[in-house]
Amino acid sequence: MIDESNPAGRLHKILSEAKRRKDQEKVRVVWASVLDIEQDEVTVTKAVVELYSLSNEIQSLIKMNNQLNHTLYLKSFNQINRAFFPLNLGSSWNSVKTHLTDEALTRLQFCAEELSTFYTEDTLSDEDLTEIVSKIEALFEAVFNSSLPDVLRLSFLEEVERLRSSISMYRIKGAKGLKEALQGTIGAVVANQEELKEAAGQNPDVLQRLGELIDKLDSFTARALKLKKMVTKPIRYLLEKVTDAELSDGAHEPDFDA
Repeated sequence: MIDESNPAGRLHKILSEAKRRKDQEKVRVVWASVLDIEQDEVTVTKAVVELYSLSNEIQSLIKMNNQLNHTLYLKSFNQINRAFFPLNLGSSWNSVKTHLTDEALTRLQFCAEELSTFYTEDTLSDEDLTEIVSKIEALFEAVFNSSLPDVLRLSFLEEVERLRSSISMYRIKGAKGLKEALQGTIGAVVANQEELKEAAGQNPDVLQRLGELIDKLDSFTARALKLKKMVTKPIRYLLEKVTDAELSDGAHEPDFDA
């Protein structure tokens, strides 16, 4: 059974599903359906770029093991990458499907098996993702309707959009993408801490939702990636002061090794 939690396993699952699609379907429709995203050109293009980045990540991880025959494992990646570019969203899927040969997918499966020996990631449940989406949307509404200063309001709307994007790209990037987005949000809180403190009195809902979302994402990504929580005691103290939200203490979380 293929480990679908590591990068190669995720890419194998996506491309195997794409390979089964009908030849006459449009490229845009296939990628949007397989990745569960909107069919607009910008969203699909961004997703395909992320697939290309995932392919490169897999190759880099395989090359980290000097005991492997890199040529054998990575022989089909140039062919796989031709399924991503050139990207003609209006063409028939058959023009892409020809690159997704059985041999290419088999080599990708071997990569997944190899990565499973040292790369582990727990997949977040649909319930986890639904809860995160709900909290992101609630934060967006709160920020959008808030009386935060325009510059600060725009800054946090951009952070919320970054979090939204990490959810839409979860099938490609996994929990690592969520963690990267979370790092940006924590950074925005730290950079704007004085302004947030001043705005706290008139916007308690925004700040409470922000603190709760950060805490929830931190817990989920720490569990999925088997890492310690990012919100360490100094950052937790700052977030609690700024957001007035009680964040769970990392001392009560499972002590994962990085």
